[in-house]
Amino acid sequence: MARRREADTEIEIDMTPMIDMTFLLIIFFIIVNDMSKKELEELKLPIAMEAGHDEPPKTRPILNVRWFPAGGVPKAVKSQYQAMGIAIPDNREWSDIVWKGNILYYPNMDTQGRTDPIRKGRPDYYWKLAQTMEIQWVPYFKTKMDDTLHIELPDDPVLIRADRNTPFKYLQKIMEVCTRDKIKIWKIQLAASEDPEKVAAREAAKKK
Repeated sequence: MARRREADTEIEIDMTPMIDMTFLLIIFFIIVNDMSKKELEELKLPIAMEAGHDEPPKTRPILNVRWFPAGGVPKAVKSQYQAMGIAIPDNREWSDIVWKGNILYYPNMDTQGRTDPIRKGRPDYYWKLAQTMEIQWVPYFKTKMDDTLHIELPDDPVLIRADRNTPFKYLQKIMEVCTRDKIKIWKIQLAASEDPEKVAAREAAKKK
């Protein structure tokens, strides 16, 4: 019986779908990484001698308070405002509030006739911050009944990350906004960095 001699065959694998999938995964991780970075602006936080471990809820908003002395505003920040049609003067300090890349306050922010509910007759330059809290934050916060006021209050915290040189008046104003009607946020957390010496000592102890 004669043996049938089969011809050698080559099987080609189409790598195109795998390459496409690889690029899609790379793009996905780049976008996710970029979105997480937008939560945190580059700030020099104050150093805390004693600080607890931070385990934030996923819904916690993070406010970044940037502050620059007169003539010390970086070019990147100036460019950001130039795109909005706003010129930053060199003869005055500049502070703003950023949430997820969105500027919620800057000096003399257009109020469209809005007045401060606490300081009657004064322009409300913090109106956008208040509006964001009222519409985008508070409705999604957990609530808790206050036994003294007999009303439901938001029970989720807000984290304030402020540059270590920021005058307290800017932080105080944020806290005032939190007390407004339809907001009533009472849990305020202030971000701080650890003492570098303690961090170095802890890392050295781990290596032993």
